[in-house]
This record gives sequence, structure tokens and C-alpha cells, in this order.
Amino acid sequence: MLDYLHRMLDLALRKELQGIHFWATLYVLVVLAGSLWHALRVRRWPQVEGQLLDLGIRPLGGPDTGTRDQDYVPSALYRYEVNGRSYAGQGISIWKMSASGMLRNTAKLLPAQVSPDETGRIAIYYNPGRPEKSLLLRPGWPSITFLSALIFLTTAFYLWRW
Repeated sequence: MLDYLHRMLDLALRKELQGIHFWATLYVLVVLAGSLWHALRVRRWPQVEGQLLDLGIRPLGGPDTGTRDQDYVPSALYRYEVNGRSYAGQGISIWKMSASGMLRNTAKLLPAQVSPDETGRIAIYYNPGRPEKSLLLRPGWPSITFLSALIFLTTAFYLWRW
């Protein structure tokens, strides 16, 4: 194994495609595995009832008056209590997204999945070790399956190519 890593490093340093492809694949696999691990951990976070104060989309950064390509991101604000301590949260999902121009409305996909009751009460998922970290949406099995499939496909493509 160490011999293979050394050979791939040597190829990458000589700017050979296989070496570059190997290290790029390894980087992508580390990122995907970390994302999968995070999703699995967040699925186990406990929930508490909270109050939704605001939900929608907002401009990312300052207003872009020079073009129509202003970026928009999902936006939320909610309050919740854990062990008698109050917190304010803004996280909606483990998935981060932004959209601009004609695709601006795709930023509304995450907020559309949040369903408070008629009084604005909502389930909040929080990190038991750090209760200030919270989300409105727990990662579902489709997210876990998607990340697992990307890991498989990334690995399979490298193995098939080389």
C-alpha cells in the first residue's frame, strides 16, 4: 500500500494524469466520507420543540446593484431551549446552497421542507455536546444513500479508469 502511495505521489509530481487523478480522487473521498459521517451523526441528534421566527431566502452578502446575478441563500431564525438555557438558531439543513439569477427560487427548496404548526412551533434538532449547534431538518436516508452512492461511484470510476 505504501509503495502504491509513493508511486502515485511520484506520478503526481511528474504531472502524470494517473497520479493527479489518484490524489484528486482521494481528496474527494475524504470530503464525501466526512460528509457522510456528519450526516449520520446529525441523524442521532435529539430534538426539542422551538419557535420559528423567520423562514425564507435572503441575499448573500451585500446587495449586488451592478448585475442581476445576486446570490440568494435559505434563511431561518428560530429560538429553542435546552436544559433551561435559551438558544437562537439559523441552521436549516446539513446541505448548503445558494442560487442566483433565474434560479433564485431554487434557494426556497430547503425552507419549503420546513413545516411548523399553525402557531410557529417546530422541531429543532440540536447537538447534545454543543446545544448552540442546531438544524431544522434532520438528514434523511435519501441524503445518506446519495453520499454513499457518490463514494462508490468516485471509487469505481478511479478503479475503472486505472
